[in-house]
This record gives sequence, C-alpha cells and structure tokens, in this order.
Amino acid sequence: MNQPTKPFTRLTPEQWQQIIDQQMASGLSQKAFCQTQNISLATFTNWKRKLKSDAGIDSANVIQTSGQEWIELPNELTEPPASPDWHIELELPGGVILRMRH
Repeated sequence: MNQPTKPFTRLTPEQWQQIIDQQMASGLSQKAFCQTQNISLATFTNWKRKLKSDAGIDSANVIQTSGQEWIELPNELTEPPASPDWHIELELPGGVILRMRH
C-alpha cells in the first residue's frame, strides 16, 4: 500500500532566503539543519548559491562548512612563476595521500 505523498510546494526566493537565514542563526551545519527541516541538502545549497550570486556575492570565493567561513584570497602575482612545474600533496583521513604534480 502506498503512503500518501505530501503536496509539492514551490517556495519563493524570499522564502528560501528566510530558510537560509534560519540555518545560519541556528548554529547547525547545513546538513543537520536540512535534516531537521526535512529539506533536501542539494536544493538548499543550490538556492543558497543562487541567492548569493543574485546578490552580487561570488559564491566561489566563500565556502561555509560547519559554521566556519573560508575566504579565497586573490592571487597577487603579476608575473608567472619562473617554473611552470608544481607539486601539491594532500593528506586525507584514513592514511590516504593525494599527490598532484605538473
């Protein structure tokens, strides 16, 4: 037997902004907040990104995780480095090491 489905309600951008503001004020992570409100995390983050870009804020430069904000600083180099070679090493949980070289 199928359970009755909840009627679909489309929210306005203003309503999504209120939900985003509530999440920020709650102190909960986006994932935890969405679970308590029965909201899809993907939909929440899509609306957050859309509203930031509509407000003129470059969402690529601000990343929020668990209430902490990380802001990407602009690269102030005016000339390219002498060597185009680079090496990045990232240690991940579980002993995984990701190495990237050019």
